[in-house]
Amino acid sequence: MPQTSINEESEIQCPNCNQKQEQVIYRSINVKFDPELRNDLFEGDINRFNCKYCQHTSIIPVSLLYHDMDREFAVHFFPSESMKKDKFLEKFDENGKMIIEEDKIDFDPPEYMYDVQVVFQMDEMLNYILFREYLHDYHNKN
Repeated sequence: MPQTSINEESEIQCPNCNQKQEQVIYRSINVKFDPELRNDLFEGDINRFNCKYCQHTSIIPVSLLYHDMDREFAVHFFPSESMKKDKFLEKFDENGKMIIEEDKIDFDPPEYMYDVQVVFQMDEMLNYILFREYLHDYHNKN
């Protein structure tokens, strides 16, 4: 199973001034192995474009998987415009459950990964993470 968060360097063009700059884009955050990224996400520092030329800021519209192995949950953010595309919709069954193509993955996912929560707003993702953390802590106190 992948144990680290996944990111990549990409060249992003500022939608305001059209200047290009390198930017780190996260595709997956695994807080068991990179716990500091949880705080970065909640502070709005993950997948946020900050133009060094004109100071324009915006969220980079890319999907992001948040994975908490200790609390056994995952939530996947997709930009809202994704749901209008057939190629995106093909990834889900009619009940909204993500279809996992096991022949395309090189690890055996834990059971909870078959029921990933899908969200379309970053605030939704943050609230879901908090809910699952509170729920886990409530049921596991003492």
